[in-house]
Amino acid sequence: MADDLIARVAQTLVAAYKSGHRAPVDADARALSREGAVTVQGLVAEGTGNHPTGWKVAVSEGTPVYAPMMESVIKPSGAQFKIPEEGFLVEIEVAARLSHDLTPRAGKPYTREDVIAAISEWVVGIELIGSRYQKSPGDAPFPAWLADSMGNAAYITGPSIAAAKIGDLSTLRVRWWLDGEQKHDKVGGHPQNDPILPILLNANAPADAFGGFKAGHLITTGSLTVPLVVSHASRIKAEIDGIGVVECGLTL
Repeated sequence: MADDLIARVAQTLVAAYKSGHRAPVDADARALSREGAVTVQGLVAEGTGNHPTGWKVAVSEGTPVYAPMMESVIKPSGAQFKIPEEGFLVEIEVAARLSHDLTPRAGKPYTREDVIAAISEWVVGIELIGSRYQKSPGDAPFPAWLADSMGNAAYITGPSIAAAKIGDLSTLRVRWWLDGEQKHDKVGGHPQNDPILPILLNANAPADAFGGFKAGHLITTGSLTVPLVVSHASRIKAEIDGIGVVECGLTL
């Protein structure tokens, strides 16, 4: 029965990806377990012909959690996106690019120094969150949200800086503008005040269907800004001092 439920959830999400129409939060979505959600992620990738080249990492109620960002949704600065009915939740983030793997290894936890050594560069990014489920992102239970790559709809990458050239990430000044109107200007803002910590915690709590964090992957570490829903045609520009500027456009 559990396998059937997992298969149905995966089929629902694959259909939503392909059609562009959001799926209802049905009984299957509400019955899905966190472990089942990880299996769904792999089935969705297979069903859509996709594979992860990036990851979202977070800490949810004290528990590390991560989800894949598929190659098809990671776009360069300047990309354009059609806005879904509920709009996009916009977050400005800093992401790490890995120079070598942080894949699961039994009996030898990664240290903070291991993670730092694995990061080749830091990248300024904009994440657009838009669930494949109907209504707002918070309406789906967490396992369904996890199965849906924690709502990742797109990730727009801007300039990068070599990891060795950047100091304390918690002291970076972050700004962003919506149609020229400044929405944020603040130093820091990371949920854990430390973008490396969620990478470390999740590397030591492997839970994915793809073999973990690999060289070349982009790992985005959580929003540096208060998320804002944008539901109208607009232009988004963000800057992290010392790294650079990233932009994207939203169309109806």
